[in-house]
Amino acid sequence: MDENVCRELLANLQIEQSRKTALNEIKNTLISSNDSSIASSFLKSPELLECMTDSNSEQTLLACDILSICMSNLSIDESTEVKNVIEKSLSHTNASVQAFGLRELRRVSSSEAFANETLILLVINCLASEETSVGTPSIDLLVALLPKFVHMRSVQDNLEKLLTANDIVRCRLYEVAVKVGRQSGELLDAMKKFLQKAIQELDEEDILLQLNVLQVLSELPVNNHGMAYLENNGVFDKLMQKIERLEEDPLATILVPGFMRFYGSIATIHPARIYDGYPKIITLLFDCLLSEDLTILPTAYDTLGCIAYPSEGKRQLHYKHGAVLKKTLKHIHGVIRNLPNDIKLRLLSCLTNLFAIDGATADNQITSITQTWYGYLTEEENLNLVMDYIRNAFPDIKRAALALLRALVGHRWGQQYMLQTGGFVEYLLDRKQEADKDVILDKYEIIRLLATSSVFDPQTSAELKQYAAEGAFYVRGITEVAVEGAS
Repeated sequence: MDENVCRELLANLQIEQSRKTALNEIKNTLISSNDSSIASSFLKSPELLECMTDSNSEQTLLACDILSICMSNLSIDESTEVKNVIEKSLSHTNASVQAFGLRELRRVSSSEAFANETLILLVINCLASEETSVGTPSIDLLVALLPKFVHMRSVQDNLEKLLTANDIVRCRLYEVAVKVGRQSGELLDAMKKFLQKAIQELDEEDILLQLNVLQVLSELPVNNHGMAYLENNGVFDKLMQKIERLEEDPLATILVPGFMRFYGSIATIHPARIYDGYPKIITLLFDCLLSEDLTILPTAYDTLGCIAYPSEGKRQLHYKHGAVLKKTLKHIHGVIRNLPNDIKLRLLSCLTNLFAIDGATADNQITSITQTWYGYLTEEENLNLVMDYIRNAFPDIKRAALALLRALVGHRWGQQYMLQTGGFVEYLLDRKQEADKDVILDKYEIIRLLATSSVFDPQTSAELKQYAAEGAFYVRGITEVAVEGAS
């Protein structure tokens, strides 16, 4: 672009009547050009930056689009103006401009030299925004950037001010504290005052706030130092006391799904600690699974699937809670057909985790346990239950059933049960049965797995291998069909 044209367009930005037209011309010019010198010129222009403060929101967003294009054409080191634009955006009163600044900061934040104290403080301020489009993305940015600045007095002071903000902002702060603190013991120490406040919120009367805090805190024990922190600060004992008092306070039953999600997510990582230390939560889970309360069942199914997926979780369930698990699986077989579709999907996902193999930790013991569980569920040595849902007209139910099938045939006994299910292998090999792309891909992944199996007769094995080799969307040609018909 000619320098004079650039200058003319920038001059037009100062005239209110021609500003929108000039902004659109600048945007179109930048889109059609990859010239970094042009991008740099516009980025440095005070006229364009001034448009970000325009009371006309459409023009403000146009200016943001232009600045975004300019910055995408420059490397971080090529222009000191990038940082200037981001700082101006984050301190803007318009939430859309702040959101733009956060997006640009996320794009360039991989550069270790880019972030500074000023930017961190501006993002902390954004965390307190009433606008979700500003407050929510600030969480992940702070998680990424805070570790290098968390010990600064100004940073700590500004974070501490958020403790007096509303519930939504405090929960954002707790989420930042948890995600930063779980990275290392040292960072957890730096986040202690915020984590301590989060724990205190569990004693408040606001049930919704307690649920939100429980969900946030459940992410802390991914490492041993996070688990130890919750134990040492009495969080588990506090929650168990609440569980024991559920009968005294009917309103507190609203917390039951939160309790299950909290303990379930932790049991996925530390199964023995939960099964041995807090057996009452497992009892509560099975009570919910055997109930007919449709408001609790989805979370109960999610939690059972969560704690039963790891191999150690399967062992703990089988050997310590085998009797009630047997009762539960028999109950599930009786109710699954009558469940609403949305809950049925959650249950099928739960069963998938129950029978799935957890990578390298699976062994013959796990195979034996899952076969026993399938016997509890169906009392049959076939896969008719799964086949019924694969025949379902709804693609989401069909896909959930195919996921369960894949988990089952990951075991040799599951492959043998498939052989004993009339029409199942034929269904898988028939390319005309399904039209939905995702369902076809799901079927193909199962066939790829079965193609390596030794349980099938030579003819079936050859057909499975041929299907796998041809790919998911292979279409037979007319010549092939004619030759086959002639033979």
